[in-house]
This record gives sequence, C-alpha cells and structure tokens, in this order.
Amino acid sequence: MRQPSLDSMEKADLLRTVQAHSFAMYDLALYLDTHPADQEALAAYLAHKEDCKRAAKHFAERFGALNMQQIDTKEGWAAWSNTPWPWEKEAN
Repeated sequence: MRQPSLDSMEKADLLRTVQAHSFAMYDLALYLDTHPADQEALAAYLAHKEDCKRAAKHFAERFGALNMQQIDTKEGWAAWSNTPWPWEKEAN
C-alpha cells in the first residue's frame, strides 16, 4: 500500500508518522542490544531513523519544532515561546 506524501499529511497524521518511526527505532534498538549481529534489523533501524528524521524535519518546517534541536532562533527566542503549547488543543 502506498503511503501518502509528507506534504499532503495533516498535522496529527504527520506527528503520528514521526511517533511511529520513533517507536520502531526504540523497539529495534532493544532488539539489537541482544542481537547485535543481525544486519537485517540494523538495516531496518537505519531506514526508520532516516524516515523519522525526514518526517520530523518536515513537521518542524510546517508546524514548528518538535524538540530543542529544531528551534529556529533567527527571530529570537520569542518565536519559539509564542507558539501554542501541545495542550492548547484549540490552537493546534
């Protein structure tokens, strides 16, 4: 089944994509801790890592930073602190 492009995803769907790849990475990392020679699992981990990075970057460009590393400070700190907080559902 073909996945929708990141450009066509709504905010919640794009966030779920980031979360799904993050979960898969974490799960694979736990597996790789006990099976470090499994090259197929390592390849899957690296694929999810790349997909997660791409989706998180896309999310940050469209909707704002997901983590501290993505904060754009070109316009100062106020641009980050004036964005809606996750619990402000009406603003998200």
